[in-house]
Amino acid sequence: MSSSDIKKAHHLIKGFTEANGAFKQVEVLATDVNGNFFSKRFPFSKLLPMLENGLSFPRAMFILSTTSISMGEEIGLGLDDGDPDVAAELIPSSLTHIAWGRRPRAQILATAKSSEPPVDPRWVLEQVLAQYTAKELTPVVAFELEFTLFDPSSATTGVLKTACNPMTGQADKPIMLSPDSLEGFEAFIEEVIENCDRQGIETGAICSEFGAGQFEINFPHYDDALKAADLAQLFRRTVKSVAAKHGFKASFMAKPNFESAGNGQHIHASILDKQGKNIFDGGDKPDDSLLHAIGGLQKTAFDAMLFWAPNINSYRRFEAENCVPTGATWAHENRFVAFRIPLAAQGAWRIENRLPGADANGYLALAAMLAGMLYGLENKSEPGPETQGAPDMDESSLPLTLPDAIAATRDSMLLKPYMGADFLSIYTKHRQAELNAFEDFISPRELRWYL
Repeated sequence: MSSSDIKKAHHLIKGFTEANGAFKQVEVLATDVNGNFFSKRFPFSKLLPMLENGLSFPRAMFILSTTSISMGEEIGLGLDDGDPDVAAELIPSSLTHIAWGRRPRAQILATAKSSEPPVDPRWVLEQVLAQYTAKELTPVVAFELEFTLFDPSSATTGVLKTACNPMTGQADKPIMLSPDSLEGFEAFIEEVIENCDRQGIETGAICSEFGAGQFEINFPHYDDALKAADLAQLFRRTVKSVAAKHGFKASFMAKPNFESAGNGQHIHASILDKQGKNIFDGGDKPDDSLLHAIGGLQKTAFDAMLFWAPNINSYRRFEAENCVPTGATWAHENRFVAFRIPLAAQGAWRIENRLPGADANGYLALAAMLAGMLYGLENKSEPGPETQGAPDMDESSLPLTLPDAIAATRDSMLLKPYMGADFLSIYTKHRQAELNAFEDFISPRELRWYL
């Protein structure tokens, strides 16, 4: 961090401290490749020294399994090198506070920029964005995240129980845009919004979704893609923490129940030129550059799927005729395709990527999307024919199983220039190791069927 940046950060933190002198602790958060936070809590007085001198995290924290098991042997990190620390630095603009715990607490994000090899997913997104900056282009992005509320006993018994609507005392019903669901869960939703406000997370439309206990909250479009991803990541934590306080289990799992709708993470993106004009704006129709970006997304989708569907459950979400894409398709105003062109008001043409599940790491999902769009712009990629209606499953344009997706990313030549060969190697080994660990288990169903 430069001296001028440190000076600005000092001013920011001083103002925060003066306005919030009662805080005793600050929690420093970073994100692993699964998309989960890990953290350390420090006395609030340590904040300024950490800003100036940085801090460190064990490198293994970024590459643990979903269940926090070391996979150093499979990845090649952690055993022979003694599991070293990596230097991290604070992100001053992310300093906020939360109020769902026993007492209010400050929090701030951190990132490991100088790790070799790279392990921080936020850094990967930063590298993709740097390539846009070099071309004097600025992505504008917005996240939409779906989540589902369950009875908390589901997490321990393995038997899913829909969350009860507090207003009726009965299991919530799967009614799209249900006002009864919003009213019934209003106390929970209001506390989520209050804590979002404290963290600078601006929320937009809120609605109940197709599934029982399922909701979606949208966010504004940001011309700071790192900030957009940071806020989406903090939103996940907020929902889970506030839900637990209200007696619910909140899940961003892609497909927790075959009988109910899955949870998606739709990402909208447009691109500004150096004058601040949307390059996708062609007046009453999208500019050719938007179609080139879609062509790039189609070209790279097979290789990028592992970032949009990272685990074994992710692939259960892809079903034909269920408002979920089943191929690298595109169309105007069609919710069955992968890359949708929504209606544009006042020239706000953009692409909506409907492939990522809510379980995907937001930094990596966005990085892979922006990499595909940049590939399309650089190569003037032409998209395939526009899709009409609901397409069939298409395993030729998307890998629709986790093993196929791992192989596609591992062998990818298209993504390496954008996301880095070293990170792709680590990530695919990580996903393969977790798949191996998942399959190294005999389930109760397996015993019932074959014993």
